[in-house]
Amino acid sequence: MIRRLLFLTLAFIGLTACGSTPETRSSEMVQAQEADKEARRALRDGQLLRAQRGFNKVLVLQQSQDNVSGSATTMVNLATVAHQLKEHDAALTWLDRIVMENPNIYPVELQLIAAFRKSVMLADLSRIGEADSSLKIAERLCDKSCTQKLGLDVLRARLLLLNGNIKDALSLAQTVSSNSAAGMSEQANALRIAATSEEKLARYEEAFQHFEAALETDKALGFSERIAADLNGMARVAKQLGNEREAEEYSKRALIVQESLRQIDSSSRK
Repeated sequence: MIRRLLFLTLAFIGLTACGSTPETRSSEMVQAQEADKEARRALRDGQLLRAQRGFNKVLVLQQSQDNVSGSATTMVNLATVAHQLKEHDAALTWLDRIVMENPNIYPVELQLIAAFRKSVMLADLSRIGEADSSLKIAERLCDKSCTQKLGLDVLRARLLLLNGNIKDALSLAQTVSSNSAAGMSEQANALRIAATSEEKLARYEEAFQHFEAALETDKALGFSERIAADLNGMARVAKQLGNEREAEEYSKRALIVQESLRQIDSSSRK
């Protein structure tokens, strides 16, 4: 029995000695992964300045490892944070580093995401011509298997609406909202664009129905800014339909959401 135990022990020692040394990750890689988790947690919690500091740290660590995809993703995250902080020039600069300055370095899918985000931000700033140029870059990068196609179509419909091409915007928005492959966010955005188009065409009953449908989805997703936009749209349309009391109710609800958002925005900058 003792001989058998000795044999097994020696065999185990032999196997251990012959095995390769366990691989360990570099300290920079470990730090980058931990910092990224912390920055994403801060962004999720609305702590924008902490998220910004965290993503800046992540980027330096990723670049020290030549992590090209990771660096591009982090720059998109930094642009998102800067945009929420109303640092719009900084947000656009981060995205330009991917799309304009070094397009040959970064993967096509991340160039597409950066161009798309840039177009959204420019549209938010009412810089429609520039938004259109950036969207065209994203559309050019989107091949047949591109998973961003419906999102790009929603943004195209939004730009058509902002440029006054109301019927074209309505048609494209309706196509996306009825597409079973569209995600909840894409459907809600398309419904809101359709509703706004119908409002401008004085089709108030259809507009109200679409604002209401968008509101239901946006509440399920928890997107406060969009909820406020839906409620304000319902208030405008209800007034056009002669429902003054309902219009006032929707307007008050929108104000409550907007005031709460201002409070959240103020606390996120501390």
